[in-house]
Amino acid sequence: MRRFIFASHHRMAYGLKETVAFLTNGSKKIHDINAYTANEEPDLEVTINNLFSNFNPEDEVIVLTDLMGGSVYQKFYPYMNDRVHIICGMNLPLAMSLLLVPEKETLDKERISNIVEECRKQIIYVNQLDTAVDYDDE
Repeated sequence: MRRFIFASHHRMAYGLKETVAFLTNGSKKIHDINAYTANEEPDLEVTINNLFSNFNPEDEVIVLTDLMGGSVYQKFYPYMNDRVHIICGMNLPLAMSLLLVPEKETLDKERISNIVEECRKQIIYVNQLDTAVDYDDE
């Protein structure tokens, strides 16, 4: 089974999870971990350990974190292996692209790398686009 975890500082993971659920009609189960919120939360390592203890060793786990090298990413690093993939710099195009891969298709390192590269193209500084927009055509 494929599992998805969105993990971030504060509530970014929750917001991304809710947006993806809205766009996909809640078709996928996504776990969100929102670290360092004002709420009295359990230790981050304990939260992550508890979540992984509910998964099967055969499960494919895709973890999206907010920041490379950040404390949230660091807590997931020990879990990384051939079946647990960690991707930093989560955003909506990346989340949607990964979630929409059919379960019957394997998300191996090469496929994930290709998805990440394609999603990088979605980050655009629009002011620098050389486009001619004719607003009179509308």
